[in-house]
Amino acid sequence: MTKYLVPLFLCSLIGCNSTKKDDFTYFGGKIIHPKGCHVILSDNKGFRDTLTLTKENRFLGKYDNLREGLYVFEHGPEHQYVYLEPNDSLMFRLNTWDFDESLVFSGKNAQRNNLLIEAFLKHEEDEKFLMQSHGLEYDAYERRMDSMLAVKETIVATYVKEFKDTSKGFLDVLNIALNYPLYSNMESYATNNCHKKPGDYFGNEYYDFRDDINIKRDSLVFYGPYYRYVIGKLYNEAYLKGLESGTEGFVIDLLHNIDESIQDEVVKNTVLYRTMAYNFTKRRQGEDFTKAFFTFFKLNSSIEDKKKIQRLVNDMKLAKNKTKLSSFKIEKPTGDWEDIHKLIGGKKSVVYFNNRYYSSTESVSARFNYLVKKFPELNFVIVHQDNKAKYFKSIPIKHQYKLPKESGAHEFLSSNFPRLILVDEEGAIENGFSTMSASDIELQLDKLQKK
Repeated sequence: MTKYLVPLFLCSLIGCNSTKKDDFTYFGGKIIHPKGCHVILSDNKGFRDTLTLTKENRFLGKYDNLREGLYVFEHGPEHQYVYLEPNDSLMFRLNTWDFDESLVFSGKNAQRNNLLIEAFLKHEEDEKFLMQSHGLEYDAYERRMDSMLAVKETIVATYVKEFKDTSKGFLDVLNIALNYPLYSNMESYATNNCHKKPGDYFGNEYYDFRDDINIKRDSLVFYGPYYRYVIGKLYNEAYLKGLESGTEGFVIDLLHNIDESIQDEVVKNTVLYRTMAYNFTKRRQGEDFTKAFFTFFKLNSSIEDKKKIQRLVNDMKLAKNKTKLSSFKIEKPTGDWEDIHKLIGGKKSVVYFNNRYYSSTESVSARFNYLVKKFPELNFVIVHQDNKAKYFKSIPIKHQYKLPKESGAHEFLSSNFPRLILVDEEGAIENGFSTMSASDIELQLDKLQKK
């Protein structure tokens, strides 16, 4: 019941008993177990407001002439979305220990945002089920998706019937929140199964759902369900051309498709950079990406993005294959420094330079431990590029080191990009720049172990 009641503290701030029309929009709430001192509300059109928490862990923003639309609010490492209209008085309450599941909105037009959260949580619940659906034959999969899409249509119809004055803008976002995760699954199903009957497994009617989708809506590219669909569609189109992930041709095709599909220059630059950086991590051994980098520099107009990628290109030219790994210092958990040659001398080694800003602790830890277990004859070392970073609790401390600011390794880590270097027992570099997520990394490690 509380989600449809305006919190009392909001009344005390804006005067619930006042008969005067209030033309302001209010956005506030209370956070249990806060992870910081602020909540940030922003959109992708330049609006950004930092709201400071009170001693009671409450916050409130007051806005005049606020633009209707989708916003994102951030607190600590987490974020979620909120749809706001002029004159809304919207509040939320959440517990950071259970961020999304505890989030409840109240106040004017709270029902909209509670429905968006319910759609988000329902998709998380359905995600494993949807992935398992990829094993179904074409007809069975299509029936399942038609059934799920029909349920979503009923949700929208019921909402419109109950709230007749709902804006077109919100209905558009609601449609994306409910349906686009299913459309993304349909794109990936086609990618995973098109090899079964090359050329005719998927007729044109399979893609009829695309008729109602406009992938050139730059204002919504920052919204998770929309962004994931757009990227999924572009990837699927590259796969269906016979291009393989991890290859230069695949990346070049993606970059050109992004250039054609996104009009807004800032948004386009962001997506181009993310795509270039992400696919570099999937790069296969032997793919130097020279043409892909050239394509990126041609299509991206951001000087800062180009500088980041240029530093990556420069790093690739150092610590080359078949040369000796240069000497540099690393810091042990005891605080003592040790030369890398002493640590890996005479051992087939895998040295991973981690940057916490590029990937989560959980994903790095899970992947690192998996590779350590699968290739027991290799000597695995993880070096934290940021010497202030915390050691990973889920990785045995014997594998972990930090990089002092004075270390010579910074010469080939100017981009701060995560980097995996494979070294044989003679100290010669087998691969000077790979990643733990490279599409052929396990083949490379197997080859090194058997060498």
